[in-house]
Amino acid sequence: MGRLLNTFLDRISQGEVEVSEGPQVLRRTQWIHKYLAGRRVLRCQSMREDIPADALNGSIVRRSFCKGKHIFIEFDNGRYLHNHLLMRGTWRKLDGQQLFLPEQTWLSLYVGPYTVCNLQGQMLKLVAQDEVDRQCASLGPDTMSDPYPAEEMRTALAATSLPISEALLSQSVIAGVGNIAKSESLFLAAVDPRVPGCQLTATEIDRLLEAIRAVMWGSYHKGGRWTRRVYQRRGQHCEQCRTLIRSIRIPPSKRATYYCPRCQDREPLRYAFHSERS
Repeated sequence: MGRLLNTFLDRISQGEVEVSEGPQVLRRTQWIHKYLAGRRVLRCQSMREDIPADALNGSIVRRSFCKGKHIFIEFDNGRYLHNHLLMRGTWRKLDGQQLFLPEQTWLSLYVGPYTVCNLQGQMLKLVAQDEVDRQCASLGPDTMSDPYPAEEMRTALAATSLPISEALLSQSVIAGVGNIAKSESLFLAAVDPRVPGCQLTATEIDRLLEAIRAVMWGSYHKGGRWTRRVYQRRGQHCEQCRTLIRSIRIPPSKRATYYCPRCQDREPLRYAFHSERS
């Protein structure tokens, strides 16, 4: 298991796999809430020894909510399911009660009209309120919050000494941004990914906050799909200036950041910032 986990993390760092980011997590959370909130669990089937079915049988789902990349499902017995989709995790709705569940099902909740299943959960835990509070407190302001927490994000980004590309990935600084949104936001804002957050000018932070909102909500309104201007386009021409797009790996995560060396230099900007706010 340790070797598999290390291989998976290596593939993430190489940009070979894509982990769900804020827009995809919010859409899935709203989907779960739509189909489970207010319904009683008539039968829980669990393939996980650490999630006993009896802990959820008979309980009523109160709500589903998320912060950053973390999904929480609250039950009326004080228990919560805590889920992180990572790369392969998903939820599926099946009609009626299922005698045979799909392969790789970790958990199923039969609520009457249908069964909602968690497949390939990768990270799924049954927790109490204090663990939910602890997890949420460890995260920075949520980029998918409404209203948008611009001032909290400004304070957090201006206070960090991490290179800004790494600060965007640090969920304790701001929550919800992953590798795709990181590269696309920095490009839209014309910000050099290597500059520490605390060295960004007020104008650069303003552009970055606007870009993050445009990229994240743009993806949300497109069904979780991304507009890719630089991500995984190394060696191709920048659509603004025709310079070849590069990638760089910056510690500590060393995950690939894609950028345009001309549009994102720190000299006076020669190309306007284009917002995609939806």
